[in-house]
Amino acid sequence: MIIKCLPGGSFLTNCYIIADEETKEGILIDPGSQVEEVVEEIDRLNLDIKRIVNTHAHIDHAAGVEYAKKALGAEFYLHPEEEPVLQALPESAMRFPEFGRVKVPKIDRFIEEGDEIPIGKYIAKVIHTPGHTWGSICLLIDNHLFSGDTLFAGSVGRVDLTGGTTMRQLVHSIKTKLMVLPPSYQVYPGHGPFTTIDIEKRTNPFIAGGVLLF
Repeated sequence: MIIKCLPGGSFLTNCYIIADEETKEGILIDPGSQVEEVVEEIDRLNLDIKRIVNTHAHIDHAAGVEYAKKALGAEFYLHPEEEPVLQALPESAMRFPEFGRVKVPKIDRFIEEGDEIPIGKYIAKVIHTPGHTWGSICLLIDNHLFSGDTLFAGSVGRVDLTGGTTMRQLVHSIKTKLMVLPPSYQVYPGHGPFTTIDIEKRTNPFIAGGVLLF
């Protein structure tokens, strides 16, 4: 499996290119900033990106979706509960000038818990993890978990941004849907370094009980 992480923008958002190393068929996860460079990397690797899948629709993860759709000829997948956050992109762009004018992309398919997205011989399984936003998802591809802004190395996502729920809801999603995965599974978050389920289960204060939840 090809896994390329391209951090970008002032938020250092991790955009991921995932592809089958044999067929070159792939998906793009969370194209936010510097999407032109992302498309250039896809061309350099000679990949066929058929789908853009967003873990959620905050501007630092979704500002580049429209550009990527047109450049790659790809479809855009999003959880239905995330559509209000997507529609707020132009308003969000007014607060963060680095993104310029942002167009709301058309959603080609809604994805929900348990849906499976083909990537050549691989399958990306959708895990709905409400918390950071109501429509936040994670993607599980073999032993690789792409956690968006749900779970970070040593921390978790905020819940006080557009579409956020509560910290209790977020931690519940993490404990019941992510911490049940095998300890060796790799975690690729929306920001920051990679980690594993085992490391987060043992050391993340939000999961291990070091943080008081309200």
